[in-house]
Amino acid sequence: MPTRIAYWPTKKQRKPENRPNAAARGYCDSRHAAWRLAVLIRDNYQCRACGRICAKKREAHADHIIAVALRPDLRYVVDNGQCLCASCHSKKTIKNR
Repeated sequence: MPTRIAYWPTKKQRKPENRPNAAARGYCDSRHAAWRLAVLIRDNYQCRACGRICAKKREAHADHIIAVALRPDLRYVVDNGQCLCASCHSKKTIKNR
């Protein structure tokens, strides 16, 4: 039987106190909400990676193509966003760790 590869740290390794909450990271800002909505409407709520149409609100994620950590000036630029389904967004996040 193949061994399981752990992509996410175990509960003992995770330190949630080190990660700021969503508001501190800028996700509760009205500018972010407007950026997210503009990206999702532009892409018609269709995932750019797999082509799935996201019917429910929580299925569609607005993802930054170039990470905000690398280019903070592109945080609210619609051209730096893409619509991804929750599954593809998780895969991209794990791959970029």
